[in-house]
Amino acid sequence: MYEGWLFLHVLAIVVWVGGAIALQLQAMRAERSNHTARIVSLAHESEWIGLRVFMPASLVALASGILMVAHDGGWTFGEPWILVGLGALAVSFLVGALFLGPEAGRIGALTEEHGHDHPDVQRRIRRVFAVSRAELALLVLVIADMATKPGT
Repeated sequence: MYEGWLFLHVLAIVVWVGGAIALQLQAMRAERSNHTARIVSLAHESEWIGLRVFMPASLVALASGILMVAHDGGWTFGEPWILVGLGALAVSFLVGALFLGPEAGRIGALTEEHGHDHPDVQRRIRRVFAVSRAELALLVLVIADMATKPGT
């Protein structure tokens, strides 16, 4: 069973982090183009992908990680590298739930009220992309933590 949980865990991380990297590359291209409609469209697509792809993948990663440890993978929940991973997952969840999700709703309302060219719409989208990049950097660090298992 351990190998099955490990496979699901790695696959979920690949979908989540790999997808986030691809989305950030698209965001950087859109920002460089200065085409406001393209930026707004990508922000809207990012919200859809976040809810329907990244959130489920993160939950599968969490569940399969817990099952690997519980299934006697030779680790305990007190391992520093596991605690780092769980902490980062909590931070990522909170960033999504408390900032990215609500901010996407505010951006949508602002866009309907003022149009996609409005400076506040563009500023908020750029801030969402910047926060997402910081979150992605955290996730990449967690992958390094999981791969190297410092302190073991």
